[in-house]
Amino acid sequence: MQKLYKQGRIIQTKPGAVPAYKRYLDEGKGVPLGSIWDDIGPVQGAAGERLGYPTQKPLKLLERIVEISSQPNEVLLDAFCGCGTALVAAQNMGRQWIGIDISPTSCRVMAKRLRDVCKLREDESLWRQGKGFVVRDLPWTETRLREIPPFEFENWAVIALGGIPNKVQVGDMGIDGRIYPLSAVPQRSGKAAGELDFMDDWYPIQVKQQDKVGRPDIDQFEAAMLRAKRKKGFFVAFDFSADALKEVDAFFRREHTVIIPLTVKEILDERIAQKLA
Repeated sequence: MQKLYKQGRIIQTKPGAVPAYKRYLDEGKGVPLGSIWDDIGPVQGAAGERLGYPTQKPLKLLERIVEISSQPNEVLLDAFCGCGTALVAAQNMGRQWIGIDISPTSCRVMAKRLRDVCKLREDESLWRQGKGFVVRDLPWTETRLREIPPFEFENWAVIALGGIPNKVQVGDMGIDGRIYPLSAVPQRSGKAAGELDFMDDWYPIQVKQQDKVGRPDIDQFEAAMLRAKRKKGFFVAFDFSADALKEVDAFFRREHTVIIPLTVKEILDERIAQKLA
């Protein structure tokens, strides 16, 4: 007791009070982690990490799982990696990682996330040096894109443009996705606003997995744009007929509303930067 007193580890709140042992926070082991975690909330609509992916998990949750279940430089395998939250967590925690998903859309979402969030480059030579990453077996050709299911093709096209696909794939009223420019600012909030509806500044995207879009397809998209009161929209297809392109021009002159036709080839060749501006 005397030794501890000399070390300053014994305290008395007042004369005559029972002496107590002084403890420091950095000497304690903390409270053991339980089996129920309620200190990490879900990914909310306004969260900075939200991608619009329906099953997205919070990054903090995956970082905790990675930290307690692996050591630095070990390999993490996520065989159903979705939008890549586990891969980002592994990269942040100094682990190696491999991600697998059956959906080409998911693979492009996670690739974009690794580039934007982790600042990794998608490069074969850098990957061999342990400094980048590669994505294998995606439908990079027009031929392969023609073969994937229609809804999967819609998701691919919307995400390739930097947009967010609609959760509802049937009855979407002619709009398959939305692009939110950097200038978009919150106007309203609350549950009644719906997912991302608090940003009123957005551009509609229409996608058709067909060889050549005709005038009737453009007419339907025009109606959807007027209904949504949008002044700019994007239409993705493999090609457009001459009548379709004439109607795009006529719609601009008639309604002062822009429809930007984009071909799959332009997207694959990454020649769309100026059209997206």
